[in-house]
Amino acid sequence: MDLASDGYTNLSLACIVFYIIYEWAKGAFKDGKKTGKDWQMLGIAVTWITLVEKPLLIFCTFTVCMALMPEHLGVLAWLEEQYLIPCIIGFVMIDELLHGWAHNFAHERTPKNRWLAKLQRWYKVTHRTHHLHGGADNRGELGVSQTIVVGWGWAITLPNYWFGYICLYLGLVEAWAIGTAIKSLWGIHTHANLDYDLKLLNHKNPLIAKTMYALCHLLTFPTQHHQHHSRSRNSACNMQNMLAIYDWLLWKKLAIEFERPVIYGWRKNDKEEDSSLYRYFYRSFKKA
Repeated sequence: MDLASDGYTNLSLACIVFYIIYEWAKGAFKDGKKTGKDWQMLGIAVTWITLVEKPLLIFCTFTVCMALMPEHLGVLAWLEEQYLIPCIIGFVMIDELLHGWAHNFAHERTPKNRWLAKLQRWYKVTHRTHHLHGGADNRGELGVSQTIVVGWGWAITLPNYWFGYICLYLGLVEAWAIGTAIKSLWGIHTHANLDYDLKLLNHKNPLIAKTMYALCHLLTFPTQHHQHHSRSRNSACNMQNMLAIYDWLLWKKLAIEFERPVIYGWRKNDKEEDSSLYRYFYRSFKKA
């Protein structure tokens, strides 16, 4: 399990480094598109998630599983041995569904139920950090470094992460490792400063343009996720990291645009603008 987890983490970090070099080479860090605070947030997030949240999440998941179902350790190992591909597909679809639900919950209106409202407040505030990039000049753009930047507690309270480690406990090691790698690499690429999908959507050949438009109903491409990071009504759309079909058919929040966002990132208050530590660690459960 440790080898699979380490392999997935190293692959994801290598992919992020690759896109950072690519973005630097294409000039995506110039003219205020990337700020010093963005790099600070990346450093804080990588350190905190690697040293605190990830080990704590694994420990908590396995402790709960051992307490509730000790006899089920590795019980499904036979399933992936015989049906690895279906297991990977099933894992990705369930993982994306759980992630999409939590992501939607963090962006929805405040529930009337008091306890649900408190729970949502947690998700809203910890997820808010993910949308705070760029400077006060509104010239900042989304880049791959923002993939891993969220407030503390987001990772450990995501239901799809718990689901993944429960799958590990049950013996679905390869399905988890491969499925998580697929989801992670796709999510990293949707945050990267890429525009190949725009070129295809706006292609002169109508067959190519329409094919790309159809694919945007099935998978999430960079421009769709960039629109989610915009300061516009599309910020409440395109919740999925990979399977846009959930946005289209389930959440009814699919937005396919033919240009990049005009302004990226949410407005920051003075403390969020000044302090990376405040932006990452501050939590308030008071009514917004």
